[in-house]
Amino acid sequence: MKPSFALWTLSTAALVVGLGCDTRRSSREGSSWQAPAHETPIRIVATDNGYEAPASVAPGLRHVVYANHGTEIHEAMFVKLPENMSALDFVAAVKAGSLFPKGALDYSGAGLTSPGETVEVWLRLDPGRYILVCWIGDHATTRPVHSLSVEGVAADDATPKEDVVLRMFDYRFELDGVLKKGPQILRVETPGPSMHEADLFRLQDGETIGDMNRWYKTEGEGLPPMQLAGGVLDNHDITRVVWLERPSFPGATPSTAGCRWRARPRPVPSTRPMRTSGWFERSRSRISVAQ
Repeated sequence: MKPSFALWTLSTAALVVGLGCDTRRSSREGSSWQAPAHETPIRIVATDNGYEAPASVAPGLRHVVYANHGTEIHEAMFVKLPENMSALDFVAAVKAGSLFPKGALDYSGAGLTSPGETVEVWLRLDPGRYILVCWIGDHATTRPVHSLSVEGVAADDATPKEDVVLRMFDYRFELDGVLKKGPQILRVETPGPSMHEADLFRLQDGETIGDMNRWYKTEGEGLPPMQLAGGVLDNHDITRVVWLERPSFPGATPSTAGCRWRARPRPVPSTRPMRTSGWFERSRSRISVAQ
């Protein structure tokens, strides 16, 4: 879980990749991954009024398909609640200024996604009571969270073979493999030692990294200068791996595709104010996608 926006740090590394194609196809147009016929993914739809999602899902390594059907940018983080905390208690703690309500654990999820975008992630969910929450701007306290239970017989979904391995450090990233034009599967690891998140974006024509910085510093006011295509959110257990299907960026040029990394070191006092905590750091690196 995260506060809105605060201190930024910048990574200037640029990774140039060559043109390539992926010959794999599935029933979902443009996808590089074909799920087994017997598999039933967890489907989550974000709207401007909350989430449409199951009330109960099986534990295990789960395939999550997340779509933003709203008119604003949204994300979907799984947060496991402690026994003595309700969804209302969690929201009340956040409203009171708690960055990490005591006992609640981040379990990753689908990152910032623009309206109309869909992203797929594979992550592990342990048995327990959870909420789905969006942390952009004030959404965590003004938009309904979604309660769900993770229970029953474990249902490990098949994980895709990765095309690229992304490793997130403090505060840089490393890529093992070649990023190519078109959809790809990223295996996301967090050597850390802090928790990290990664969002994929494509700058709109004529926009710059500086425009994006200004947009974030105003907590997302006005039209965003980039298209956000999802990502992976932080996990309380940084040894856990998450898989992400990276979407295609139609018309992307070497100067317009990239990733933004966000990191939150622990431990932190749970009552520090969101806007003035000073420990929340961000970094970005641009990834060039050749035609």
